[in-house]
Amino acid sequence: MSSTNPTRLTEAMGPCEDHCPRHILDLLTPTDREHAIDWRRRCAENLKRRARKLEDGDRIRLETPLTFNDGHVGQEFVVEKRGRKLCFRNPETGCRYRISRFMDRQWQIVPTTKVHKTIFA
Repeated sequence: MSSTNPTRLTEAMGPCEDHCPRHILDLLTPTDREHAIDWRRRCAENLKRRARKLEDGDRIRLETPLTFNDGHVGQEFVVEKRGRKLCFRNPETGCRYRISRFMDRQWQIVPTTKVHKTIFA
């Protein structure tokens, strides 16, 4: 029997879980192990994807369309921020949807022209 702890998983083992926090990644020393390098890269990509910023009213486009329980198939939505929660409104019908694990998905902000209110002095 091995003297190592069987529940201990190291980055050299090529773990599938790639949601390591930044403060842990920052503690790691350099390595030349291929599995470890790949794991660190995947963790960094996930952190970058989750750090993307959204504003209320932003229009987003998902990389692949989603089918919802009501039968709607959608790819573009308008972001509605409700505190810390995000809601997504269909820009054509106004129906609201929730998208699970949204920050883990591939999406981009669609450039839109925003008209600002004119204030006269």
